[in-house]
Amino acid sequence: MTQLREHVQRFCELLERGDALGAMDRYYADDVCVFENRELARAGRTQCLNHEKELLAKVQQPPTFKLHRTAVNEATGAAFLEYTLRFVAADGRPMRIEEVAVQTWERDRIVSERFYYEGLVDEGDELDASP
Repeated sequence: MTQLREHVQRFCELLERGDALGAMDRYYADDVCVFENRELARAGRTQCLNHEKELLAKVQQPPTFKLHRTAVNEATGAAFLEYTLRFVAADGRPMRIEEVAVQTWERDRIVSERFYYEGLVDEGDELDASP
């Protein structure tokens, strides 16, 4: 297994254990840039960690992370993750977001990450609409 593939695997394992803060702290570069679709959302590991802490404070329990697929290009330092995040919102509604993350790695750190998604799905509405 290549070194980049190993780093990506360990990063995902932390997310699957519910340790997003640990994953970011270990694998985000100090000057990481994070994009939400086309917009720069956060710059720097500290800002990313603070943002994640704020999000976690708004939910009843840590989100669950279900990885579906990964692709890694060792030559370019690119990694692609497709996954689903599920969480319970502050109002008790179950929510889901399906995302693709495109990461640029340098050595053992993520220097850029872009999340592609369309929006949240209120799984409570899906449950309410079922027969």
